[in-house]
Amino acid sequence: MSSRISPTPAQSLWRNDRVVIHEDELPYLVDAVEDMPHGGVRVTYSSGDVAEYAAGDQVAVIDRDLD
Repeated sequence: MSSRISPTPAQSLWRNDRVVIHEDELPYLVDAVEDMPHGGVRVTYSSGDVAEYAAGDQVAVIDRDLD
């Protein structure tokens, strides 16, 4: 299986997307995505970590189509 990392708007994240937060670490699995005021999103990862992204923020997602 090959994988490719693509920059993706944070507002486009879905449950079970795999996000690379730090280049030298394993990806985080998205558990939930909630809309926030002003177009941002709050992302909860399966690890329990929570990140808030502003409208227009990009995240590195391992391509869904190559799984």
